[in-house]
Amino acid sequence: MNWLKAKIGEALAGTAPLSKKLLLLLGALIVAVVFVISSVANGGSAAQPVLLIESPPSTTIETAQIFVHVVGQVKQPGIYSLEAGSRLVDAIFAAGGFGADADQASINLARALSDGEQVLVLKIGEASSQNTSGSSASLISLNRANQAELETLPGVGPALASRIIDWRLANGGFKKKEDLLSVGGIGDKLFAGFKNLVTL
Repeated sequence: MNWLKAKIGEALAGTAPLSKKLLLLLGALIVAVVFVISSVANGGSAAQPVLLIESPPSTTIETAQIFVHVVGQVKQPGIYSLEAGSRLVDAIFAAGGFGADADQASINLARALSDGEQVLVLKIGEASSQNTSGSSASLISLNRANQAELETLPGVGPALASRIIDWRLANGGFKKKEDLLSVGGIGDKLFAGFKNLVTL
């Protein structure tokens, strides 16, 4: 350190020029002093950089919707928007539940719904009154019948009645009785058993 003071004194007195080594040493000393002063002024710790993480943009997934018309013996008949893949029980729940006189066995609550379909909940005893033989009114309309009415046909259960309705919706209705043969599960023998019980 005494050597450094002597060299600085000689340089100031003009008796000896400053060497590169001495200039570098002085520069390093100044930087060290500035760093110490800065550290003390900041409470002894160097400022830490703040890392900003940008959150990814939020994405929303919209669920497909279907519209179902619920009529008959429910508390609030009307058109309801439901998620695609909903069951008939969801439509009944949306309509406020069954009415006091509803025949709950007239529909299959577990059946999947299709967009644009109409669900008719019959009154107790109403289904049997529609099946009086010998009357043209007793014929089941392929284009208007609901699940329960189709299930009254011989050999037609809940699954097959649902497929008939699905085919009707997908193809814009039945144009002739023989179109039933295009529905999966209906063959010539089954068709012959109820073709005289249906109408368009």
